[in-house]
Amino acid sequence: MNIEEAKKIPITDYLHSLGYSPVKQQGANLWYKSPLREEHEASFKVNTEREQWYDFGAGKGGNIIALAQELYCSDHLPYLLNRIAEQAQHVRPVSFSFRQV
Repeated sequence: MNIEEAKKIPITDYLHSLGYSPVKQQGANLWYKSPLREEHEASFKVNTEREQWYDFGAGKGGNIIALAQELYCSDHLPYLLNRIAEQAQHVRPVSFSFRQV
């Protein structure tokens, strides 16, 4: 897997393959409890149009490769691409629906 192939994987689908689901939606933004740390309120946002994430509690964000850097505690690009490729086997397109309050 190369960088461009990795960036084609939707972050929401990747997170879902890791067992994370959004708790709410606001337009193109899906909100999660952070996969990077323990929290009780969702402060991890994924913009599905730009394929970017931001963790407000950690003050970090970026694309799927930046997410892999945080998840796997590494800056070694070949390692990160291998981890993404391994997980990509489990990635399936998902759609989420939320109750209207």
